Amino acid sequence: MNRRQFFVGTAATALAPFALASTGTAQRLHQDGVEWFTDVEVTAQNGRTYRFYDDLLKGKIIIVNFFYTDCDRLCPLMTENLVRVQELLGPRVGKDIFMYSISLQPEHDTPELLAAYAKTYGVGPGWLFLTGKPDDIELLRHRLGFVDSNPVEDANLERHLGNVRIANVPMHRWIMSPALLEPYAIVQAVKRAIPEPA
Repeated sequence: MNRRQFFVGTAATALAPFALASTGTAQRLHQDGVEWFTDVEVTAQNGRTYRFYDDLLKGKIIIVNFFYTDCDRLCPLMTENLVRVQELLGPRVGKDIFMYSISLQPEHDTPELLAAYAKTYGVGPGWLFLTGKPDDIELLRHRLGFVDSNPVEDANLERHLGNVRIANVPMHRWIMSPALLEPYAIVQAVKRAIPEPA
């Protein structure tokens, strides 16, 4: 079994029970909108600063994960997989679907480093790599549900959750998916949150 197969199997096993957000979680994620996310400021790889809820979430369909540029295990595999997801979604990314990767090491991951990272992986338009104040990023991690119930595991950066949050924010549809599922399967999860026109 190669390293990718190991991570895919581990992620799918560990996160399968959480593939669909519970009603309570989904309600908490959208009930207060800007109040829930506090509209913290984040900065993208292009140097532009955004208000997280008003600029990046409100009225949008999103795919979001957490990573850091120094990660040499899970993050490269996640990024490669999500690049394939972006390719499969095609021109919808940046038009009606938006992708966000948020740094777990905001004190290290400057916009310049994020830009270099995105370029290395061939990331296309419509996918922002975000950093910000450590306390703000930690708040977003918790509010988006990227938290391990075991506090020891949660504090271990190298064991961060390898999943993606998919949301149709205006329709209050929130899904969690392992980030290392086959790209086609992730796209299908996106489509479950975004009904195709009849």
